[in-house]
Amino acid sequence: MVYFTKLMINDLKNIARDRLLVVGCVISPIIFIILCRSIIPWISKNLYPLEPFYPILYMMMAIMMPMVFGFVISFLIMDERDENLLTVLRVMPISRTSYLAYRLFFVSLISFIFNLFFPLLTGLIDVSILDYLPTAILFTLFTPVIALLINNLANNKIQAFALFKTAGSIFFLPLFAFFIADNWKYILGVIPNFWTFMALDKLLETGTQDYLHLGVGYMFHIALLIVLMYQFNKKY
Repeated sequence: MVYFTKLMINDLKNIARDRLLVVGCVISPIIFIILCRSIIPWISKNLYPLEPFYPILYMMMAIMMPMVFGFVISFLIMDERDENLLTVLRVMPISRTSYLAYRLFFVSLISFIFNLFFPLLTGLIDVSILDYLPTAILFTLFTPVIALLINNLANNKIQAFALFKTAGSIFFLPLFAFFIADNWKYILGVIPNFWTFMALDKLLETGTQDYLHLGVGYMFHIALLIVLMYQFNKKY
């Protein structure tokens, strides 16, 4: 526990020192909230009625939260990779798996807090925190998926930036499912956050949980995490 406490303190110091990480952990969520709470409603009132698209706009903003926090985790891990900390862990009392689990959990916890209260903070959708909890957890699981995906594919921070931009395009694709008729939309099911969007859509439309899409979403994300963690340990 002492080692995890030291890691947590060190993480907070690293985030505070790095402007990019400050933007990711603090400024970006604030920007998303201001955009949803003030700018989108203003556009809807004065320029073009966007109310019918509020759920889709919310999903677009909501998926950005775990992506940004996942990017923060990936940069923290990359810094430690560059300092050969992953090699040093072989002779430390903390195992590599425990370290990685902590690293993914700490920032993901911050991501979860933002995700859980995001409906209340943005005002774009009307749903209780309790009803939203399963979907918020599913959104949060996307955080470590992004972090591991970037670390497994990128060898440096320049490549990480490029991957983050590409990921942004790919993970927005499930939003087109709402404009595709019948079951053809399930073609987009190969993208993990598709299931999160479908579960949230059912919750907003009926007020009940969509256990099918939630269940598939949880299994998909957990399977991805297992595979990505295995690849990470094998690579580093």
